[in-house]
Amino acid sequence: MVTVSSTAQVPALPEEVFAFLDTPANHERISPSIASVHDVERLPEGGHRAGYTYRLFGVPLRGTVEAVVHDPPRRLGFVLRGGIDGEMDWRLREVDGGTRVTCEATFTVPGGPLATLFDPVVRVYNERELDETLARLRDGLEAT
Repeated sequence: MVTVSSTAQVPALPEEVFAFLDTPANHERISPSIASVHDVERLPEGGHRAGYTYRLFGVPLRGTVEAVVHDPPRRLGFVLRGGIDGEMDWRLREVDGGTRVTCEATFTVPGGPLATLFDPVVRVYNERELDETLARLRDGLEAT
């Protein structure tokens, strides 16, 4: 299991950031490795469930993502199942007229026990992915 975390400040209020992150198509825009988000279904308690295709080192992995924490405008939590199993926890806190966004992601590397040999490589890959995702989030919110 690999856990990575990153924090960034974005120039928007938590309500705007939350609404952006609560829109499935935006994850496709900001995450470098999400190739597609599809079959989106709104959940009665808030959030959504959707199918996704993720590219890990160029290999397409398909699965589902479901909101399990939906606490506007402070927190969004997702569970991923399928090609990649894991959790993503987005926390938002207002600071200086903007929002401090922290995302922690925990993934199980596909491939069984031998896959743990690749954990260090996957950790570096996902740290870069998460940093890029937060940079794209910031850029996307600056543009709106």
